[in-house]
Amino acid sequence: MNGSMDLSRRCAVVTGGGHGIGRALAEELTRRGACVVVADLNAQRAQRVAARIGGIAVACDVGDRAAINDLVAKAEDAFGPVAVFCSNAGFSDTGDGLAMPADELRRIVDVNLLSHVWAAQAVLPGMLDRGCGWLIQTISSAALITGPSFMGYTLAKHGALGFAEWVALNYAHRGIQVTCLCPNAVNTGMLGRNEDEAGAGDRPDLSVLGEVVEPEDCARQVLDAAQAGRFLALPHPRVGESFLRKAADYDAWLTRTNQRLRRMRGE
Repeated sequence: MNGSMDLSRRCAVVTGGGHGIGRALAEELTRRGACVVVADLNAQRAQRVAARIGGIAVACDVGDRAAINDLVAKAEDAFGPVAVFCSNAGFSDTGDGLAMPADELRRIVDVNLLSHVWAAQAVLPGMLDRGCGWLIQTISSAALITGPSFMGYTLAKHGALGFAEWVALNYAHRGIQVTCLCPNAVNTGMLGRNEDEAGAGDRPDLSVLGEVVEPEDCARQVLDAAQAGRFLALPHPRVGESFLRKAADYDAWLTRTNQRLRRMRGE
């Protein structure tokens, strides 16, 4: 995408903005001059972040298409046309994926995949009319190098990456920049961090997971990647290296990863 990512007084929406990577994105977008709408399923968390950055808070369940449409309408009423939409909200399933009930599988697909689609349907027409817009997608290393993540999460994240590729392929020439954040371990609620408590900035002992990056690192890197017109932001360089090895010899990668997962499970 050509042109500078000048965010001064422009409207940016962040889903899952009340904590973790979303909270860091809201703060970083504010530092870069944007007017930020903090959307979160947890209204109190959204309010706390919005009050701190001078934005507005919207309670939003991104697994509901109508709620995303309402979020975009409220954002536009407050700050004008949406220039940046950060589809960040997500969660992981647990347990045996083959035994997952249909309603639970639909829920994780709605939140981790279809929310990206519904957001694009809501904001892309206006972006295309203006010839400019940024879609920031928080996805996961699981979309590039499937590993210990659970079935529903893996399924949805692969789909989200495919959708992002489709948008980039079809709309980049019309001024739309899509950038996907695909980190490995991040110090967020998924790893047990609770930002609602005092001392929330302290990192628990996560050494067993290898390199763990901070949400602030993710926020800076994905916005820098969007500014530079890059599709992928990889806070963990080894994710890109593993992706290349996977592409070079898919069967060998599957064998190695299967062995690694079995060791992790003590088999």
